[in-house]
Amino acid sequence: MTPFALGILALMALLGAAWWFSRQKTASAARMVRIILGGGALLAGAIISLRGGVILGGPIGLFGMGLLGDVLRPGRSGSGGGRTASPPSASQSMSVAEAREILGVDADADAAAIRAAHRRLMKKLHPDTGEGSAALARQVQEARDLLLANLPG
Repeated sequence: MTPFALGILALMALLGAAWWFSRQKTASAARMVRIILGGGALLAGAIISLRGGVILGGPIGLFGMGLLGDVLRPGRSGSGGGRTASPPSASQSMSVAEAREILGVDADADAAAIRAAHRRLMKKLHPDTGEGSAALARQVQEARDLLLANLPG
């Protein structure tokens, strides 16, 4: 098998691994996707440059080096260019009444009713659905956690 064919097979394996990691919904999986894609771009740039396409291979390789450098740089998370989500401050927390209003439950709702309302809303507002967003899903999750924590008993 020629080195070019081996390089193509390696790139296909890298893309398959990146696809698999992209299906996982964790920060470490997102970091792995960036590492795999950066390595794949670096490898593709090197292969293309060695085959005589320096004009195309050079920028692809530089892009791969940039991805890897961003992810592997000390002190950076590698998820979105070093941006990290800030934890919610105390001023942003909601009251129990607001949480009941968000979930649409009564003041005397038990844990089962709260979980059912949460499940119903998450099916509608999940980020993967057309109507949902991550912010709305976090708000519904926070409301559920607050109400469950403040149940009597």
